[in-house]
Amino acid sequence: MARRGDGIEIRENSIRITFYIDKERHRETIKVDGKPIPPTPANLKYARRLAAEIRDRIKYGSFSFAEYFPASGAGAVTTLSEWLDVWLSSQRLEHSTLKGYNTCANFWKRSIGDKSIKTLKLLTLKKVIASRPDLTGKTLNNYIMALRQALDLAVSENLLSENPAANLPLVKYQKPLPDPLDRDEAEAIISSMLKRDEQVGNMVEFWMFTGLRTSEIIALKWSNVDLRKGRSLISETVVLGRHKVSTKTHTAREINLNSRAMAALKRQAVHSRMAGEHVFLDSRHGTPWEHERAFRRAFWEPCLKRLGIRYRRPYNMRHTYATIMLMAGITPAFAATQMGHSIEIFLRTYARWLDGSQNDMEMRRLEASFDKNCSLDVPEGI
Repeated sequence: MARRGDGIEIRENSIRITFYIDKERHRETIKVDGKPIPPTPANLKYARRLAAEIRDRIKYGSFSFAEYFPASGAGAVTTLSEWLDVWLSSQRLEHSTLKGYNTCANFWKRSIGDKSIKTLKLLTLKKVIASRPDLTGKTLNNYIMALRQALDLAVSENLLSENPAANLPLVKYQKPLPDPLDRDEAEAIISSMLKRDEQVGNMVEFWMFTGLRTSEIIALKWSNVDLRKGRSLISETVVLGRHKVSTKTHTAREINLNSRAMAALKRQAVHSRMAGEHVFLDSRHGTPWEHERAFRRAFWEPCLKRLGIRYRRPYNMRHTYATIMLMAGITPAFAATQMGHSIEIFLRTYARWLDGSQNDMEMRRLEASFDKNCSLDVPEGI
């Protein structure tokens, strides 16, 4: 057997390709119509092209055993765990999304991973979901949607005639309302943060009065800030420590900076404008923030505990700014643009605050219409 540096192994009557996925070696024989192809010059040329294509697909996360080696990949799959691995290997996704899919796959692997995909029944899947009342509806629905996608691929590959998860109902649950800080709480947090660590306080004030997403604020660069015009371009994010040149919605937006946000930036410029490209730094190390966890544990949680303020996630500073804008009479269209929402999503999320002042006005009108001097005739015994 002759080995080549391009991942090709020449055998007596066949050609084998060697490649690696997550450091695991795979060796597959090239077949046409189920039969190994002989190592002729033309077939070796084809094998080299195929090997290079497979390496590229692996690099970009789009390789699928089911597509290239159905006999040893999808065709050999018997259990749900095995098929979920094949499905995951075929996904070309952002790192954070792929991490979420792995979590979903692991849920099903632990529950019924040893079962053959050909014997899966809707009742079995329903029992798995019903056995986990400890999980939120949102979490369970994520697991259901991931399984549907995985088994849809199995149907496409003719491994299943129908998807047993297609009719698996999503769990009904009530989405929690936004839980913003009130203005007094917001101001107390900003003041306390500034006294203890000005850089962290600057970030909190800017966050509280721009409503940026967590991933957006820790990725903000001075090159995207225009202090003269009072605007900032939001076009990059940091998710799970990885930098992305896109936002959550894959749409860049320019936001207007109010006086509070501008004041925070001008103070922060003294600390970081000449230190590097990032606006906000972890003052303990002089390095950019990689994720929310370090800020939350070292600064946010101790601050709220110190002030006796009911705990909310740092993300709720985003909700705080949205409600501040609405209570100030800002139009929903402008507010939605600043937040990076569609108007539909913004109205659905913050309808409670949008309607609040109008509802109070209508109730005052109703009360004013009552004749307080008249008495109601109430039947006896009631």
